This record gives sequence, C-alpha cells and structure tokens, in this order.
Amino acid sequence: MLTELAVIDEDALVPIPDHLSYEEAATLPCAAVTAWNALTGDGDGLRPGQTLLVQGSGGVSLFALQFAKALGARVIATTSSPAKAERLAELGADATIDYRATADWPATVRELTAGQGADRIVDVTGLLDQSLKAVAIAGHIACVGFVSDTAPPIDPRVLFASGATVRAVAVGSRAQFLAMNRAIEDHRLRPVIDRVFAFDETSDAYRYYASGKALGKVVIRL
Repeated sequence: MLTELAVIDEDALVPIPDHLSYEEAATLPCAAVTAWNALTGDGDGLRPGQTLLVQGSGGVSLFALQFAKALGARVIATTSSPAKAERLAELGADATIDYRATADWPATVRELTAGQGADRIVDVTGLLDQSLKAVAIAGHIACVGFVSDTAPPIDPRVLFASGATVRAVAVGSRAQFLAMNRAIEDHRLRPVIDRVFAFDETSDAYRYYASGKALGKVVIRL
C-alpha cells in the first residue's frame, strides 16, 4: 500500500522473516506469494531433482527461481539479453535461453532436459501455447499473468496430448504466506531488489519500473 498510515485487521498481517529489512519484506506480499503458490499450491509441489522453467526476470520469476533452488530443483530461465542471462546464472539458474535469439525456445527446453520437457513452468507471459510445447508429460503449468491484452488460443489437442495441468494462480493464502516465510527463514533467502526510491520519488519509481530496465523489485521507502 502506497500510504504512510493504514488501519487493517491483525489477521491481515504476518511476521517478517527476522533477517530481512523492511524494504526486502515489502517485496513479499504479491510476487513472492504468487511464486510460492505456483510451485507448491497444487497439492503436489515441486520436488528435488525436478526441472522448473521460469520466464524472464520479473519479480515472480526471480522468486520462483530462488524458491526452486532452495527446494532442490533445477531451473531453466528464458531471458532477452546476455546481461540478464548472466545475472540469472548468478542467482542460481542452471541454464538460460535467449528467447529473442532462439525463436523455438520450447525445443531448446526439451534439448536441455533430454527430450522430457520441464516438470513445471511458471508462465508469466500468457503464451500457454508455447509452454505446452515445453512442458513434460503430465507436468504442471502455473498461469500467472499476461504481457498483453491478447494471447494465442490454446489448441485443445495439444493440451490433451501433453497431459499437463494448467492452473491459474493469483497471489495466495495467508497459510501459504506463513509457509513461504518459514522457507525464507530456513534458507536465509533475500529478495532481489533493483532500486529503492524515497516516498517523494514515487513518480520516478513508477516510470523506472515501466521502462522495463529493472531486474528484480522496485521499492518505495517511507
């Protein structure tokens, strides 16, 4: 909430992991919980040794990468530039794919997984037709968002042939938030923050975030 004071019910609050700053904790309520729900909220959950595909370097994707590594999974990340690929590797990505240089990135995902495909995909672009080509048989796709107002239609035959589960994910529950915070504390994870702006620099913060230059979260400090 972009406000100096707010009155909310105590049940709407959760404890902050003790090793995080207020700026770091401010990144958790939306992107982090969404990523945690995408990986664990279907009753099965990402398991050690499985492969997760994340798209881009936005907040949800970066949190999903960090959580997946903490859970013992392998991570493949798509990105749009060598510089971002290098940063993703520093954060733990086992392989990166430049989707601008590699139009058929789902084929590359299969090459990197010995033809099997990714066990789980966190789809933040709405390109489910592509994700279905990259997912493993009976895998899971968490549909988190869209990059435009339109998205290619899904061929029901491709969906049926994949045997995959496609689940819409919009943030998560308080119980998931608490479970996520325990995992963050256990693994001493720290959110990726690109820049911190002062409260009177709010307009600058929004413009910077809209520019697409950020890798990680943009925080406004009170």
